[in-house]
This record gives sequence, structure tokens and C-alpha cells, in this order.
Amino acid sequence: MLLAWQAPACAQSGCLDIFRNPQRLYPNNTASASAAPLTLAPGTPLQTVAYRPPGDSAATLEDYLTKYCTTGFLVLKDQNIVFERYLHGSSASDKLLSASMSKTVLSLLIGIAVSEGKLALTERVDAVLPDFKDSAFAAATVEDLLRMSSGAALVNSFEPGADSDNRATNPMVSPRQNVREYLRQKRDRSSAPGTQFQYNGAQTALLGAMLRQRVGTDLTSYLEQKLWIPMGAESSAHWIKNQHGEEGVQGQFAATLRDYGRLGYLVMNQGRIGGKQVVPADWIASMTTLRTDKAQPGRPPYYGLHIWIPQAAGGRAFFWGVNGQNIFIDPLARVVIVHTGNSPKAEFDGNRHLFALRDAIVRSLKAPAQVCEK
Repeated sequence: MLLAWQAPACAQSGCLDIFRNPQRLYPNNTASASAAPLTLAPGTPLQTVAYRPPGDSAATLEDYLTKYCTTGFLVLKDQNIVFERYLHGSSASDKLLSASMSKTVLSLLIGIAVSEGKLALTERVDAVLPDFKDSAFAAATVEDLLRMSSGAALVNSFEPGADSDNRATNPMVSPRQNVREYLRQKRDRSSAPGTQFQYNGAQTALLGAMLRQRVGTDLTSYLEQKLWIPMGAESSAHWIKNQHGEEGVQGQFAATLRDYGRLGYLVMNQGRIGGKQVVPADWIASMTTLRTDKAQPGRPPYYGLHIWIPQAAGGRAFFWGVNGQNIFIDPLARVVIVHTGNSPKAEFDGNRHLFALRDAIVRSLKAPAQVCEK
């Protein structure tokens, strides 16, 4: 086992403490760890990395870690840990809240369900959930929801106290909400399905309801059976749920830093781990392919099937959540970078630095492309 160095208390102030071990405070479902975890062995340590963010002076990774509200930073080169650091009291055993990285976890489960014939990208909401026949979501397809283009008129805000649909479907914010009933009552549309990108976690919550309908179990059990144990998770994971048992699939997943690294490795390796095809390779390809013929944000990064795609694309992708949560995946350089944070700002103020730092780390580790596991 690689021993992670624990940083001393740093000079950052105003950082939150709500992104660590939420399972101790909120009702949740637990996915058990694997009896045979995927080994992440120590690799050649990452050397000093310098980077220059747009419009700012040069800095190093160590500078970055003392400036922003970072709780964990992990770098994998293939299956090897080349850098690992915990800050603000976090440790390798802590479960760190994913925020919207959870959306991509759900997409992996949907890919498995599609391969099992339980769902299809072209299926309409009202075909899976007949009680939605009069809702604003009725004509939207599974793919429309995955691409954040259902056409339903929704309000998105991360501001505390805001009256928004993503907060109304969040079990940590609205624990008494019956999410399926709440979404079923939506009637207004802002656009035709599939024509306009409108990011909102309520669309992910609806995908969760559709997947639950088709798999016939809670989603944490499906995760455990189909993804968490097969991929070799070292620790249990948790999905926070509301009083109706609906998991917060849009942002309330919690796992360790290293298991987030394993998720990134799974995606980088085209869904294959330890000789097992856990997620179909064609689903990973569909998730991470930049489709300019589909509804997209007005500027990069772009969006795949519930995963973000940088302008460089080419198979590169990342899980992205508010307040500093990221899993960057570069299958060309064979690098995964996991960053967790507890910033008080939903729009993490370190993003301008983090994206430049990501590119500098990849450049420092880049090597000729290797053949993925067979």
C-alpha cells in the first residue's frame, strides 16, 4: 500500500467542511468494496511541475496546493500513483462528496443497462415512465437527458436558498422532496427536445428514476453489482438519499480519492479492468466523442453523454463537479488526475489554475501511446 503524505495545515481560509464524509450526516445507501481491489502501485514520483495560468504569473503544483481549497490531489500514470496528497484534514480513508461527478457515475451505469437491453438511447421518457405522458419531459429521449437537452424549462442555481430545480431534487438540500412526483408535474418547455443545451441536475434525477424503473432495484445495489465491485473498488461508496429512498444521482455520491482514480482509470481503459469488460467499450467511446451535431454549450468545454469534453477532445474527458471536484482523463498520455475540493464558491476559484496545471502535468508525464488491456 502506498502511504500518502499528509500535508500540514496550510494558509487557506474560508474553506468548507461539508464535502468530507457526508454519509455520517445524511441517510444513504452503501455499495460494498471489492474483495480483490484493483492495485494502484507506487510509480516514479511526479517531478516539480510548473505551469502558467492565462493572464497570471508562473506557479508550481506546490504553490497551487497552498492557495486553493483542495482536499485531495491524485495523479495516476497508467495504474501507478505518481502523486498523492491530502489537505484540510482529509485522508485516504475519507469519503469525499462528488458533486456533479456523480452524473458521470450514473452515465456509466446507464451504459451497462443499455448493454443489457434494459434501456435504449432512443427511448422516450413517457415510454419508460408512463405517468410522465403529460409532463414537459414526455418526448425527450434518454440521449436528450444525457446531453442536457430535454427541452423542459428548468432553473439552475447553486446559490444557497435559491429556488431552483437542481436544488429541489438534491436530497441534501430537499430531503422530503418526492423527486419523481416533482418532475412529473413540470409542464413548461423552453425548446424542442435535443435542440438546446441547458445544464441542470434535475435531468439527471429523471434519468435516475428511469434507470430505477428498468433495473427494479435501488441504484446503489446496481452500482455495487455491476460497477463498484467489478472495477475493484478498494473502499465502500455511498449515495445520499432522500426520505423516499431516491438517491441523489445528480451530485450526492461519495467515495475515496483512490476509488475516484479507479473510475478514471476505468474510463481511460475503455471500460476494461483486470481482464473484465465492466462497461462496454462502445459506450465509453460514445460518452467521450465530441458531437458538434448535438446540442452543446456555447463555448468549451463541451459535453458528451453526461461527461465533459475539452476542446482537444480525442478521447480526453473529465468528470466535473462544483466547489472543486474533477477527474481528468487523458487516454493518449495514459494519465488520470483526481482533484477534490471544499471551496466556498460553487464556481471553484482555482479552475483557471487547475486546468492549466492539468495540462502541465500531462505534458510532464506524456509518453508514447500504450495498448490498453486485452
